[in-house]
This record gives sequence, structure tokens and C-alpha cells, in this order.
Amino acid sequence: MCAVPLRRSRHGASVAAPAAGRVAPFPAFIEPSDPTASERPPKGENWVYEIKADGYRAQAHLRDGKTTVYSRKGLNWTKQFARIAQAVEKLGAHEAVIDGEAVVYGSNGVPDFQALRRATGAHSSAALRYHAFDLLYLDRHDLRQLPYRERKGLLEELLKGAPADLIYVEHLQVGDGERVFEHACQMGLEGIVAKRVDSIYHSGRTQSWLKLKCKKSDTFPITAFVEKLGAKPRRIASLYVGRRGSIRSRPAPGT
Repeated sequence: MCAVPLRRSRHGASVAAPAAGRVAPFPAFIEPSDPTASERPPKGENWVYEIKADGYRAQAHLRDGKTTVYSRKGLNWTKQFARIAQAVEKLGAHEAVIDGEAVVYGSNGVPDFQALRRATGAHSSAALRYHAFDLLYLDRHDLRQLPYRERKGLLEELLKGAPADLIYVEHLQVGDGERVFEHACQMGLEGIVAKRVDSIYHSGRTQSWLKLKCKKSDTFPITAFVEKLGAKPRRIASLYVGRRGSIRSRPAPGT
């Protein structure tokens, strides 16, 4: 980790000031780094593994004592994630941009996506939590060109003593990614993300971050449907869904 001198924050706590990183103006929304899907964990010692939470990607911008929370696409979701914004405002920093995931835990203690969708309809939901896994900007310094291990070190320092709503995402650095993935699936988690410890933050699709999902799924746009002849009440017989320019017909459930 790089050397990080301590300074006094506006709240009186000692926090890390970046000793590296480019001095730069406070940024607008930053396009997130998008992991590449992989069937198997990578080989080698230069990777760390984090739990992949089943939630909404969220980017928190703290500036002048106020926080704006953006969705994956850059939409202002501060109202939906008001509780997260309020927690970030209690951190010991003047300016910060944090990358993470908004989640809600289910009754089994595992992030529950459907519970999260319900919680975003209630702007003051006490169930919202923020899994913070990267730090992109801190007090006039753009950190995106720093190695991931150094950004994580600064993030960990920043989140010491943070409100319970803000959760620092721990990582494992082990040679056996297969075992980490297997255990994550046994626990009912969505999967894991493997990240190169020496990688810079790259917006868009990147091979430096790899995602492995326990539950295989995909998104298909519905282009058309066919009704079941003579059915009362009306029922759908087939859905036409698209993917990469192709059209496929699938029978509707229960037909």
C-alpha cells in the first residue's frame, strides 16, 4: 500500500490523505467499471476475490457536505437511496467518490434483490445498506490510476468508524479461487468478483475484473407475443424475445 499521511477531518477524526494520485477537479458521474463474465476463476496470485452482492450498483459523490448517489446509468437516485446519502455525509472527508452496491438483506442474512426493489419505493427505508468496494476520488485527488490494492487501502481507512449503513467490502487473496466460488454458492450468494490487485480503474467492460455468478441468468427484451386461441381468460401462448439480433419463441409458463 502507498504511504498515507494522516490529517484531521472536519469531524475531528484522523483520516488518510492520498499521498499519490493525480490532483484533479471534482468529477461528474464516472462510468462504472464493468466486470467481464467468466465461467472459472483466474489463475495466479495477483487476484483478490470479493462477494458479489445482489443489489443495485450505486456511486456516491460527497462534496461540500452533501451527497449525490447515482445509479449504474448515471441517474440521480439520491431520493431512493437517501439513507445511504446521509450515512456518507458523516464520513471524515471533504470530497469523495465511492463505488459500491446498494443492498437489502433478506431473512437469511443474504442480500435479497426483491427486498431491495421494495425498499427503494420507501425513500427512508431503514433496511438499505451500502457495500463500498472502491474509492475513485478523495479530497482533490483522482485515484483511478492507482493500483486497486492502494485504492482499497484508502477506502478502508476512510470507512473506519463509519455508520453501520456503510459496509467495507472485504476481499480474500488466495490461490484457490475455485474454492472461494464454491463456498459462495453454497452460502446462497449471487457469486464473486475477481479483481487484479495491480489494476487501475477502467470505465466500461474490463478484463481486470471478472464476475462469476452462481445463478445463471440473462436479460431478454420481449419483442412480441402470441395469445392462446380460445383461452378464457386470455392467456399468452408464446413470447418472442430478442438477443444479439436473433428472435426466439418460448412457451409461456403453464401452457
